[in-house]
Amino acid sequence: MSTRASDNFNEIMRFVRFITSCVGFDVYDPNFHFSAVTITVVALISMYFIFTILTIAKEFHGNWMFMIQASAMSGSVVQACAKIYMGVSSVETVSKLYVQLNQNYTHFEKEEDARYSMALLRSCHKLRRFLVLVGISYMVGALGMIIVAVLASILTGKLYLIMHFHLPGIDVNTEWGAWATQALHCVCIILGGLGLYTGDMIIIVYLMQSFVYADILQLKVDHLNALSENQDSTEKQFEASAQLINIAKWHQTYTRFIDQCNDMFSVLVSVQVTTSAVCIVITIFSLLTSDWIGGYCYFCVLVPNMYLYCILGTILENCSEKFMYELYNISFYNLNPSQQRFVLFMLAKSQQPGAILLLGVMPLSVSSALQVTKSIYSITMMMARFLQK
Repeated sequence: MSTRASDNFNEIMRFVRFITSCVGFDVYDPNFHFSAVTITVVALISMYFIFTILTIAKEFHGNWMFMIQASAMSGSVVQACAKIYMGVSSVETVSKLYVQLNQNYTHFEKEEDARYSMALLRSCHKLRRFLVLVGISYMVGALGMIIVAVLASILTGKLYLIMHFHLPGIDVNTEWGAWATQALHCVCIILGGLGLYTGDMIIIVYLMQSFVYADILQLKVDHLNALSENQDSTEKQFEASAQLINIAKWHQTYTRFIDQCNDMFSVLVSVQVTTSAVCIVITIFSLLTSDWIGGYCYFCVLVPNMYLYCILGTILENCSEKFMYELYNISFYNLNPSQQRFVLFMLAKSQQPGAILLLGVMPLSVSSALQVTKSIYSITMMMARFLQK
């Protein structure tokens, strides 16, 4: 593995772009356009909705609970639609930010201070580890749903469908019809998991860059403090003022970056958190009222799915607070009056740290996810009491 931070970042992005290309949504390419793979994915999503509606219409008579059970996975499909919309509508912004991040790595790794390269390498390590963990959670969930349902069907001789929809014109009560349906379910689960992971990769790659911005600011402030200790000449005062302006520009760059991320991701994170919460409630209901054995694995995907973006939001909040802390860490009394006024102006601007908003109201953070979890618990308890009657 290369010791250059830019090479590490490009290696990660090659993997990310390979996965996004597999589902036809390489939106990092400014010339992105729909391909045959993209159309296939959109067709599968449309097929899911059509087949689910037809299945509900066929099975609804005398079994109203089936309508709720069949809707358990609809939230994930809605998330996929939101991610497709976000990616397609933000191609220009996604590709421009990708170029900007590349420039950050190639520029700062050339700094004489080795701490810059170390900070960039730490960021790459965190990004790689986060992507792997999320990928493993999707892989375990998707394979678990398939393997559990197939093994249970083979061992018990009873059909356990992976998903709820049936194929029109095919009787799932026949052996051929059952396995044909299971095969299509497997394809939908694998492509669905890959598609959801693709959408998550985009927001993970960008929000995890907040570590880079915060660490670089810290090093810039350290350099300013070193310069401000000795300003006995006009030249040294000019160097300190230039570094102060450099810090202000970096802070503005970070603020614009957060604003762009909020514009791109605010709708997506709201859809993801709300649909995950609704799907958790529906999945619990399905597990209590049916023999949907794959629901246990699906539940294990939904919980981290709901917390994923909230964790990223908390990371962003912490990095924004670090920005404010580092500005307070400037050696204020070593600066001349004009430099001090400039620092006070930056401090005033940093009092409202950047954050991604959930539903346009509350900051995206783990505390918000805990509030949603409390609501899920309350609804689940009411639902359990209802089913006991």
